[in-house]
Amino acid sequence: MDQATDTMHDVVDYGEDRICESIDDLGFHMFDLEALAWEKPAKRVMENAELAPPSTVQEKWLLRSDESKDRMPISIVKFPPNYKFPRHWHEHGEFVMILKGTAYFAGRELKPGDMAYNDSRTVYGSEEAGPDGVEFLMIRRAMSTTTIVRD
Repeated sequence: MDQATDTMHDVVDYGEDRICESIDDLGFHMFDLEALAWEKPAKRVMENAELAPPSTVQEKWLLRSDESKDRMPISIVKFPPNYKFPRHWHEHGEFVMILKGTAYFAGRELKPGDMAYNDSRTVYGSEEAGPDGVEFLMIRRAMSTTTIVRD
């Protein structure tokens, strides 16, 4: 069925449930995590970047931030074994859910299925991967500047 749009409210109604074939389409998206490639992390604005260790972090993008489509950034982040990111804060809150491995956030060990949220403009960390590394889902409202805190 052709796309029908209620232009008064910018609602997209295809007349039936369907899964989008492309990330460019609007609608319901499903993700094959195994098919997504690991990449270097997306370029982010980082204050005091010289305080961060050399990045060996990888990222898989589910959705990239796109205001024109009302999309927030959602990715899976992978820290290698024992990688430690220093104390920092973001302009936007950050939700994480551990998918594989273990990590230490706020001094607590997090395992697969554990979830955490840090409010915007609130210093936290360090974040440290366990001995086998960690993969975690990360969701924010928007791309955000990261400010590393000097000890």
